[in-house]
Amino acid sequence: MAASNPQGQPLFGGCFGCGTDNSIGLKLRFTHQSDRVVSHTVLGREYAGYEDFVHGGVVATMLDEAMGWAMLHIHKRMAVTRGLNITYRRPVYVGRELTISARPVSVDGTKVRLEASLADERGRLLASAVGDWVTVRDERGAAKPRHNV
Repeated sequence: MAASNPQGQPLFGGCFGCGTDNSIGLKLRFTHQSDRVVSHTVLGREYAGYEDFVHGGVVATMLDEAMGWAMLHIHKRMAVTRGLNITYRRPVYVGRELTISARPVSVDGTKVRLEASLADERGRLLASAVGDWVTVRDERGAAKPRHNV
């Protein structure tokens, strides 16, 4: 998950989930709505795992990315995923509008549990996830990431 400035633009443009500079990334944009963050997207065939089905790993990435944005914009902390449990309910098709949302559900010190969902254009639940996250110290969250190329 890339941290963002107050306008919601990612600070790390190379993020696979939300970065605008990643040519193969998902380029997800989340808005804060009530107690959750929400994004809408349509994925092309380049994200297919089999014919017109979105790859399950991409589905997991979208749910995880939504949780990261919920941490940042609702819980107001940077955090990392400790565990992620996904339930795939229906096929996720390429070329159709998808809605991804996430919200924090409990906090215990530095541990936060979040829920995320992925729905189709008819509002049918396609996949859901429960994630356990751990907040990072402010100085680590503000540190510029180092990447070996």
